[in-house]
Amino acid sequence: MAEQVQIQSQLDSLVMGEHSQIASLKAQLAEAEYNLEQTIVRAPSDGYVTQVLIRPGTYAASLPLRPVMVFIPAQKRQIVAQFRQNSLLRLEPGDDAEVVFNALPGKVFSGKLAAISPAVPGGTYQSTGTLQSLNTVPGSEGVIATIELNDHADLRALPDGIYAQVAVYSDHFSHVSVMRKVLLRMTSWVHYLYLDH
Repeated sequence: MAEQVQIQSQLDSLVMGEHSQIASLKAQLAEAEYNLEQTIVRAPSDGYVTQVLIRPGTYAASLPLRPVMVFIPAQKRQIVAQFRQNSLLRLEPGDDAEVVFNALPGKVFSGKLAAISPAVPGGTYQSTGTLQSLNTVPGSEGVIATIELNDHADLRALPDGIYAQVAVYSDHFSHVSVMRKVLLRMTSWVHYLYLDH
């Protein structure tokens, strides 16, 4: 009889006006739906994925200690170039630039110098718990600059990360820039030859 009363009281118990078993099942369903929602991987912006390393059972976290894919954001094409440190005094954002790609021989693309990095890699150190060493050759680490290219149909066909050669034309010794332009075009023509095989 006591067991029957206990079962009846469990059936009659209410949680916020609802039977407790129904409330418990709804809570479990809500938790399962939330967990299912957390299995969806969303991109931080418009773009595309080049490598997906997700397999069933893979744990993806918002803290990217072990990324599960390589995401490339959709943005305007930029070229990152390295220049000698002594060129830094003459480079200014807005300077004209030209770029040639090994993959597109005979073609020269124009653009502008967009930005110059305020630091060189050799001047940045991370705390590692070990002694830092200064074993780089002075001047071997160049200044990083960003070049924004003018839109061109041929550029859209190129993959990101492709190799290029860049020339930036400043007002300093501007009469010599004609020679640099000729040399850059000659370099582009040499790309018709496949000397690497």
